Amino acid sequence: MTSTRLLPVPRAVRRTILVANQKGGVGKSSIVAAIAVAVAKRGKRVLVVDADQQGNCTIRDLGVNGSDEGRSLAMTLQYGSALEPVLDVREGLDVVCGGKLLAMAGTVVSNAEQHGIDPRHNLLTALEALIESGRYDLVLIDSGPGDRGVLDLLLQVVSWLVVPTKEDDGSIDGAELLARRYLWARKNGALVELMGMILFDCNPRAVRRNEDTLGKIMDLLDGTGIQPFRNFIRQDKATALDARAFHLTPEELINFTPPKAGDSAGGEDGPTKRWSRDTEPLASDYQALTKEILVRLATGERTKEAV
Repeated sequence: MTSTRLLPVPRAVRRTILVANQKGGVGKSSIVAAIAVAVAKRGKRVLVVDADQQGNCTIRDLGVNGSDEGRSLAMTLQYGSALEPVLDVREGLDVVCGGKLLAMAGTVVSNAEQHGIDPRHNLLTALEALIESGRYDLVLIDSGPGDRGVLDLLLQVVSWLVVPTKEDDGSIDGAELLARRYLWARKNGALVELMGMILFDCNPRAVRRNEDTLGKIMDLLDGTGIQPFRNFIRQDKATALDARAFHLTPEELINFTPPKAGDSAGGEDGPTKRWSRDTEPLASDYQALTKEILVRLATGERTKEAV
């Protein structure tokens, strides 16, 4: 794909945020789910697009019933068919599901030109139509870590990029690789803008270590004028386990009581034991991060309007 084939991002697709890192296990899906639920709970319309063939955001984080395992998104990329979200996963929250049927998406994207396919146009057209019909206030896209072709495609469609990273060198390296793909996309005419980087799964008491990690993040952002997000996501293994076991965000877990053994509400094989005692600290982290992202989004959109 060359810059001459790229189209301006339509106004309807302005409020789209891609959450990505070239490394897996850095909190992408958890961040997408937590922000989506938080915004939807406050009366806004939210669309989640799970573009990861693992489908963690679809199945584990949001617990979507009736997932098509990525079929709709795969068909859109290849044939330009309409996106078919699962509606009302939460009130005001719809999900275009990810899953194993996206496994061939990278091949479709990589070989698109020789087969006369334009997956960027297909996705952009379908996404614009869905956003307008669904009247979504916010669109969050969860990108898989390994498929560079699909990642490059998403960077040519969305307006904003958010990059989570852990403190380990592998995660930082994944963020650096993503930064290179971002710069490549910009060089080739994409209008995506980097919103910032998030420190995920850190110990809030490890002040010096966190400062060192933030220093590495600042080095990656050097010259961009972009600041890391002030709010980070703390390490809380018990809450993270419960969140995925019960398919709830930390905010939803605050007032949640697990079903008793044998209770049909929990399903025959559903979990009945909760490990976390207090989910409010982690929920507060996500709430603060959500607010900061929305503020940056609003500021950025006003700047675009002015330009």
